[in-house]
Amino acid sequence: MRVRFYANLQTIAGREALDLPIHSGVNTMSDLFIYLSELFPNIRPQLFDEDNNLRQDAPVFVNGRNPRLNGAIDAQLQPEDVISLFSPISSGKINVEVVREPAAHKRV
Repeated sequence: MRVRFYANLQTIAGREALDLPIHSGVNTMSDLFIYLSELFPNIRPQLFDEDNNLRQDAPVFVNGRNPRLNGAIDAQLQPEDVISLFSPISSGKINVEVVREPAAHKRV
């Protein structure tokens, strides 16, 4: 199984991809996210929200398909699967509000 990291996740993981052996104990997406958060502790806030659930704004693809669309986010993973993980997507509204905020009131 290959995990591909994109955007900020690539920086956090320090690599573009990670190959997992067949008998790594990673059988589901939940297993994978727990494994990755233990291997790369700084990746945890990128994948999980405050309630320990997978962030809804974190794009995840298995073999190029979004498993959320067919309710298979925690389906069984196969050794030949390629999982692509992207940084969470922020809403443009927040970014625009920060840009428009007067310089004296900007948050640091």
